[in-house]
Amino acid sequence: MYFIVVLGTAGSGKSYITAALADWMEDNELSVARVNLDPAAEWIPYTPDVDVRNYVDARDLMAKMGLGPNGALVAAVDMMVSHLESLVNEIRETEANYVILDTPGQMELFAFRSTGPVVLSSIIGGARSAGVFLVDPLFASRPSSLLSVLLLYTSVRVRVNMPLVPVLSKADIVSASAIQEIRRMLEEPPYFEDRLYQEGVEPGIVEVARSLTEAYAAGESMVELVEASAKTMAGIDAVYAALQQVLVGGEDYLTEEPSPRI
Repeated sequence: MYFIVVLGTAGSGKSYITAALADWMEDNELSVARVNLDPAAEWIPYTPDVDVRNYVDARDLMAKMGLGPNGALVAAVDMMVSHLESLVNEIRETEANYVILDTPGQMELFAFRSTGPVVLSSIIGGARSAGVFLVDPLFASRPSSLLSVLLLYTSVRVRVNMPLVPVLSKADIVSASAIQEIRRMLEEPPYFEDRLYQEGVEPGIVEVARSLTEAYAAGESMVELVEASAKTMAGIDAVYAALQQVLVGGEDYLTEEPSPRI
């Protein structure tokens, strides 16, 4: 099994990208399982093969324990640990070659609490894995916001300890010029610095931005940004190709399918 972990801030489109990527992979005759790891999800745009809500539901905890939405989500994610064996067994029983893990809407709670990495490492084990880190283009269009994205990307990569493919999600809702501006800020550190100074960002923070963008431009810290839209399916093939490059060093759609038994 190969694991794909979908991460991103609330509202960045994690569940929609999960659905779109899984549908695209199945259309290309790849074996894939969809796993919902969000215990607070009210509705998701796909039918999960494995669903954490069968074991723990944040909305039930709100009613039973008198918790607010965030407190219930924290408690639910912590409670996942006691159900990991069952979740792992369910995932293995799918016998899928690729497993897509759709993580909780509040990524910060999942990625930065100790439970999140424990859940991921227990499910993935020693298998190969890669993450999809979603970037909301409306948020990333401002220089200071893009810097926040870079810092969050770096922090999450350290926490989950796996390569992450940055994906500019909802690419259909922004203009080509806006996407070009985001790419220019990432690929041209001096230009990004100038934009940050224009926005009033203090010099010490700009120094941090310089080191991050220089590493990106040199291909040292991030896989190249991919643009995609779950709504139009544009760029989903590029997301798969980037993941395949990270997972197995190639882009052949059928590379990891088992050979027919003779």
